[in-house]
Amino acid sequence: MGYSKTKYLIAFLLKGLTLSTTAQQIRTPNILLIMTDQHSWDAVGYAGNKAIKTPNLDRLASEGVNFSQAITACPVSAPARTSIMTGRLTESTTIRRNSDVEKGICNYPTFDEILTKSGYKSEYWGKFHAPERMARIYQNPPVEGMRGTEPIVDWEPIYVRYLQKNIKKRALNKGELYETSFYGGTIPYKPDPIDDLYEQATAGNIPVDMGLKTISQATVHGKLDLPKEHTITAVQGRQTIEALERLKDDQFILTASFHCPHVPITPSEPYASLYKAKEMETPLSITDKRENSPYQPGKILRPYNDKEKVQYMVANYYAFVTEVDVWVGKILNKLDDLGLRENTLVVFVSDHGEMLGAHGMRGKFNFYEESVRVPFIMRYPGHITAGKKLSNPVSILNIFPTILDYVGINNIPSDGYSLKELIEGKGGAKYDFAVSEWNWMDENVPSIMIRTNEWKLMTTHREGGKNIEALFDLKNDPHELNNLLGSNPERFKYQSKAEELRTKLVEYLLDVKSPLKEGVAARELVRQKQAPK
Repeated sequence: MGYSKTKYLIAFLLKGLTLSTTAQQIRTPNILLIMTDQHSWDAVGYAGNKAIKTPNLDRLASEGVNFSQAITACPVSAPARTSIMTGRLTESTTIRRNSDVEKGICNYPTFDEILTKSGYKSEYWGKFHAPERMARIYQNPPVEGMRGTEPIVDWEPIYVRYLQKNIKKRALNKGELYETSFYGGTIPYKPDPIDDLYEQATAGNIPVDMGLKTISQATVHGKLDLPKEHTITAVQGRQTIEALERLKDDQFILTASFHCPHVPITPSEPYASLYKAKEMETPLSITDKRENSPYQPGKILRPYNDKEKVQYMVANYYAFVTEVDVWVGKILNKLDDLGLRENTLVVFVSDHGEMLGAHGMRGKFNFYEESVRVPFIMRYPGHITAGKKLSNPVSILNIFPTILDYVGINNIPSDGYSLKELIEGKGGAKYDFAVSEWNWMDENVPSIMIRTNEWKLMTTHREGGKNIEALFDLKNDPHELNNLLGSNPERFKYQSKAEELRTKLVEYLLDVKSPLKEGVAARELVRQKQAPK
């Protein structure tokens, strides 16, 4: 569908959404969405992690509702963010990969578009990573580093230009490199042993004029020599606080989208010294060889199966999270100072998680818990009971209809459902499961997952898919070390449970009119052919 047709469809969906005079007199809430990138569900203190320091997020959880088993719609940034903003599954948005944001056009309105049409002022600060068309609604003023009418989707080069203007490039000290994967090649960092270039840097064999983007962000680990007021988290946090000052007298929807704790994992002081690598715990599954796994079965993925090296990754990752937490505290304090606390619905979520050595892996791109499970909090004083914890498996797709429900708009369809009644104890969850999608094109890995409180099925929509199917008993195997399907000699004992989950999944896909429904249903025919006589 071309842009003109998309624009027409969105205009049609938004038609007549301006809030009535009565609704405006009964003041609807401001919306503050705080989002992190690649933030695992358990990298917060309130989830029971005693090693990490997140006092402000812990406080936010104690003042609102914590969805302890929240699942991303896709364990990859751009598809997940597009789904959050539209309430639609990846296959519906057609933003299936990060690269799709460059040419893809999502045919659905975002909650920002809907609320702006209804009279809200809208700004978005930080990482966008969704189709450019969706960013045109925001009313951001120009910022330092921006050129002309540059869209906010190009935030990374804007930040690099900011650094080039404000930080004088210095010569490298022994053992340092310029960080070229993200920071523009002007900021030195000292690699840790898990970094791809650690040995070369230590030996002094890396040229100082190493070209930009010559290494992957995901392999960069160490301490960045950048003043704390100029880190990407500090800049994004300040911009959010400045936006609150601008918007304080308006009805607003504001997003603070932090880049961290996404790679490259290179914290600055004082956060870089907060956590000692040797004191960090690593995932119990770090030595898992994945011999009956859908993901590179049996392949050793060095160095992410090396406990001593992964400890450095954990320490630096936690440092990033703590820095974000500090700025979340400053943002929440600004809400209080401006008298906005009582009438602001605060949503905190991440787009997806981080493996951090679990199953000997890094990053995301899979359906293991560390990749698909995310922190998710909502706070709205007087409307959401403080300190509430809900263990229902819910999708971050539900953010879209929930925000609109609290504003009083209930007639926009989505693939999720409003959590308002569940939060307020007036009803149950529409579904007792959550669904995630990824790897639409690769026939060797699962493309869709369904997760209940106690079970998870990783499957595919391809009738002829070559992937290993996986079924995990999360109650008795929370670290997902024992796939009950695949090459498990007793796999047929668990076929009925797998088909029970598959039936739930197909019924849901039918309910939301997903084009994947026939393919997922067809997998049962394949399994019947493979069953022993």
